[in-house]
Amino acid sequence: MSLRVENLSYIYQAGTAMESYALRDISFETREGEFIGLIGHTGSGKSTLIQHLNGLIKPTEGHIFYNDRDIYSEGMSLKELRQKVGLVFQYPEYQLFETDVITDVKFGPKNMGLSDSEAEEAAKRALELSGIGEEFYKRSPFELSGGQKRRVAIAGVLAMDPEVLILDEPAAGLDPLGKNEILSTIERLHHERKNTIIMVSHSMEDVAEYADRIMVLDSGRLVYFDEPKVVFRHYEELEKMGLSAPQITYLMGDLKKRGLDVDDSIGTVEAAKAEILMLWKGKQKYNKE
Repeated sequence: MSLRVENLSYIYQAGTAMESYALRDISFETREGEFIGLIGHTGSGKSTLIQHLNGLIKPTEGHIFYNDRDIYSEGMSLKELRQKVGLVFQYPEYQLFETDVITDVKFGPKNMGLSDSEAEEAAKRALELSGIGEEFYKRSPFELSGGQKRRVAIAGVLAMDPEVLILDEPAAGLDPLGKNEILSTIERLHHERKNTIIMVSHSMEDVAEYADRIMVLDSGRLVYFDEPKVVFRHYEELEKMGLSAPQITYLMGDLKKRGLDVDDSIGTVEAAKAEILMLWKGKQKYNKE
């Protein structure tokens, strides 16, 4: 269930005076069941990249492999690929169209060839995973809150039982409550289903909290792809790209500059709390001695 990208480039309006690189010579491989955060400033190529991963856009150069098979090789079904590599677009609630929630979520499974009863079972499982209760099944999706609509849209992709789930800014435009609901839902899905998840985000705090590895794009190039603490050590370089580290990383950096022996690559409040407590306990022990 891995995705491998080799020397991927994509040129807009190739062969014209207006041609420009959206992606340039990108290579990486995902690990089964990992959570990847994909970040970059506006126009860095994030959305273009993820649309390549399930065959919505064909690369100008390079190759994409799913389970070691080139997705454009002879006999490879892009329809089947898109069932296994599910893509949730930014503002997916705009794609809700059926009269009620359960019918909307059934659409994907029925399009896969499942019977109506099979599609309904798949839809119910997906809605349960997404935190949408039975009391919402027969309601119009347009009567729901922003966060609820977003979770129904995610359920529509989950109902097709993808092995890889790609989410483009899943918390964009939501209020704090809706954002927390969505991110908690995604974290629970990852924990329970063990999917490989690729989440595009502008929030360093969010990717620091959830991601096993962070992928950083800048002007169509892959600059970093590593664990959060390794990426955040380069916060000065990130700033030059129009990005920043989590606020807690700057705090830890300031503490280190003031002479405290702390890890300045920490990106979450919980990790910072543990680090400071350990330092304080060590100091208390030293004073007693």
